Amino acid sequence: MDLHFELKRGERPAGIADLLDRMKETASRHRIRCPTCGWQPGADSRWTCVPTDAPEYYAHGCGTAWNTFETRGCCPGCDHAWRWTACLACGMWSRHEDWYGPDDDDI
Repeated sequence: MDLHFELKRGERPAGIADLLDRMKETASRHRIRCPTCGWQPGADSRWTCVPTDAPEYYAHGCGTAWNTFETRGCCPGCDHAWRWTACLACGMWSRHEDWYGPDDDDI
C-alpha cells in the first residue's frame, strides 16, 4: 500500500508502528527518579542552566529552563552536557545517568 495514502488516512505504516511500539516498551521499563530520595520528575519539571562550582564546575550557564530528562542532560540553549543533576525535591546532586533505572517490577 502507498505510504502517503496510509498517512493521509491516519494509519501508521507497519514498520513505523513496530518501531514506536518497541520504543514505548523500552521507555516503560525504565523509570526516572532521584537516586537519593526516589522523587520522580514530571513532564512539567524544569531545571535551569546556571553557573555552578560543585559538583560540576560550569561557569557559562545560559539561563535556559527545560526538562533535563527530555535531552538526557544536554542544555538546549548552550549544548552543555550536564553530568550532574540536582533533585528538585531534596536538593541533592547525583550523576545524571544514575537517575535512569528499571521499574521496581523488573527488579
